[in-house]
Amino acid sequence: MYQLLKNDRGAVFFVAIALLFLVTTFILAYCASYEIQLKTFDGLEQLHVRATINLLGQILSDSVES
Repeated sequence: MYQLLKNDRGAVFFVAIALLFLVTTFILAYCASYEIQLKTFDGLEQLHVRATINLLGQILSDSVES
């Protein structure tokens, strides 16, 4: 391995592999955080939709009883 790093081609290959690893890790972490954020927003949206439906149902039941 040390003999391979002595010339330019070996060093460039090593740097390219390391850079590829870092970029791939960053992209995967970014995609995972984006997916978590979307799931959080979807959950909040469903929560608010259910709360709105419950509130409208309560308003309708109160108006029918009156």
